[in-house]
Amino acid sequence: MSEWSWESSDAEWVIDRYSTGIVISLLLLMLYVVIMIAIIIALSPNAEDNQLIALSIITSMVLTAYLSIIIYSYTRIKSIRKAIANLKKVEIKDDSIVLETINGIYAAKPNEITICYKTITGRDLRPYAYIIFINYQGTTYQIPYLKPEDYGALRQVLKGHGVYINECQAQ
Repeated sequence: MSEWSWESSDAEWVIDRYSTGIVISLLLLMLYVVIMIAIIIALSPNAEDNQLIALSIITSMVLTAYLSIIIYSYTRIKSIRKAIANLKKVEIKDDSIVLETINGIYAAKPNEITICYKTITGRDLRPYAYIIFINYQGTTYQIPYLKPEDYGALRQVLKGHGVYINECQAQ
């Protein structure tokens, strides 16, 4: 029997990408607060009425804090889910398939998993990458953007173990 191995750092990249999104969102919210304060001060008919200005500033800050918490929570949960689904490493050995995720390492027998793929094609309709989905114990993991030559090697090794890769059904 032959062996196959694949390794990637996409899981960490997903978390970094969403963390950057969070920072940009929070900077935009801070800009919103500054603009709101400037508008409130400029449009205030009575510059002496400090209570209206103070109330507007506090309201803007509270609104920004709530929006920041919502955006942070949503993006963090989304990034964790995405990172868990991406595999860091896959090894196919004699009688087991080892899946390494951010969450841990799982060893499965070939008959315990189901595998399907989606093709990513270019303008000339030739595949330039494959996304492989591996379902193990109810959780679907993915190998994103696998090169065609690596996909061919994976297909041959799995075929030698009696596992066949089918195209994923449209969802």
